[in-house]
Amino acid sequence: MEKRTVVITGGNSGLGYQCAKNIALKSKNYTVVLACRNKNKAVAASESLRNETGNPNIYSLELDLASLASVREFHNSFKQENYPPLFSLVCNAGFNLPALAYTKDGFEATFGVCHLGHYLLANLMLPQMMNNGRIIFVSSDMHNPPKVIYPTTPAFKNSMELAYPEKNGKITTKSLMMRYPMAKLSNILCTREMASRIGNETKKHVTVNAFNPGLMTDTNFMSPNISKILRPIIAGFATLLSYVINQHGSSTESGKHLAGLVTEQQYEGATGKYYFRGKEEKTSKPAQDKAAAKKLWIESAELVQLKQDETILSRK
Repeated sequence: MEKRTVVITGGNSGLGYQCAKNIALKSKNYTVVLACRNKNKAVAASESLRNETGNPNIYSLELDLASLASVREFHNSFKQENYPPLFSLVCNAGFNLPALAYTKDGFEATFGVCHLGHYLLANLMLPQMMNNGRIIFVSSDMHNPPKVIYPTTPAFKNSMELAYPEKNGKITTKSLMMRYPMAKLSNILCTREMASRIGNETKKHVTVNAFNPGLMTDTNFMSPNISKILRPIIAGFATLLSYVINQHGSSTESGKHLAGLVTEQQYEGATGKYYFRGKEEKTSKPAQDKAAAKKLWIESAELVQLKQDETILSRK
């Protein structure tokens, strides 16, 4: 196997760390770049991974997905490094904030980081990817959450409402709870639209797929504001629920499956799909809406001010 590079956003902990570990263990021909907001944590994680795997080709670069300027700076910095050809981009970083927050560009933070930041990054990185490269967006089963938690199946309508919720009506408890499911739905819609555009508009053989890690209760999925007394109770309930709905995951187990989408031969040529535990899984009907996917793509290009010379795909 020729030498190749894999970029993993949020690779300093949890799912991203385990994914990086498994890729690095697969072969020393893999160079892994951890793209992380916290520079010190990323450097420490890189050192830890080199020690754990014996693979010396693990590095870190600063990336703040809550800043479009930072995404563009990361892209420029990556091009200046002497890494092997880019084979895969794993869009893993994200969060589920309990309170309303905004990115440096004024977008609602969950949608801004989970979708818009990765949308821009994937478009910027695509031109320099190897011809058999792979892009993976980490989505979630929460794009179609259990009805006991969310009675209504999330469906995409308008990017502006997601990016600027306070400008589009009163903020309610329901709208706050829907931020994460809508961001994860956007990941799947973006996956399918990008896969389609690459196939129809370019001669590149780059696949784009979405990944469901399951409900990983061993990661830092709770707000730090939750009391120490409530944390084990919530974690216990979440773990029980994950087994009831057959969506249990862990950073260790899910990290192996996510790494497999990058390294394993069985996924070569597969594109526009949604995977869980290494197998293709059905999505909600709104996640299969081609018109919604196209609308999201066009509106996202406008929001991040994507220029035509920054991507090889059309913006309209």
